[in-house]
Amino acid sequence: MTIQSLRRLLFATLFVATLALVPGCGGGKIPGLVPLQGVVEYEGVPLAWATLTFAPAPREKDAPAPAVGQRVATAMTDAQGAFVARTLGENGATPGEYVVTVEKYIAKEDGAVEKWEQARQASGYSEPAPEEDVFNAVSAIPLKYSDKKTSDLTITVGDKGEKNARFQLSK
Repeated sequence: MTIQSLRRLLFATLFVATLALVPGCGGGKIPGLVPLQGVVEYEGVPLAWATLTFAPAPREKDAPAPAVGQRVATAMTDAQGAFVARTLGENGATPGEYVVTVEKYIAKEDGAVEKWEQARQASGYSEPAPEEDVFNAVSAIPLKYSDKKTSDLTITVGDKGEKNARFQLSK
């Protein structure tokens, strides 16, 4: 065997060994995920097509880091305001405490928020799925919910998960 062949063999072996150590390459589930699902309401009505972010809360007040192993989870509500949280593409969240942010954008036009609020109160109203054009949009809900520093929404996810989370937003 030549030195060049040995180098290629060594490189290939190191490459394969590195791939084996990278999380997620085995196609398996993320360890420790538990169910996190529920409903979001705004002013007592289900909030359709809103985006939720579950950011790990600091271990202590003003501490910079979350609990070890805890990850950010995200979700989008459906037409009935129901959500299922996902972490790195897998259903579920890691147990721990979270600060929850909620974002809901609608097309920006005169009186857009007022029209949206009136329409969703109507019997039989079914909200359409969000459109691609998000650059001409306005927040339909108070902006305090979109920032983890000002959102007052929190949840503690236990070792068995949370299947009936309920977030009630108001003006």
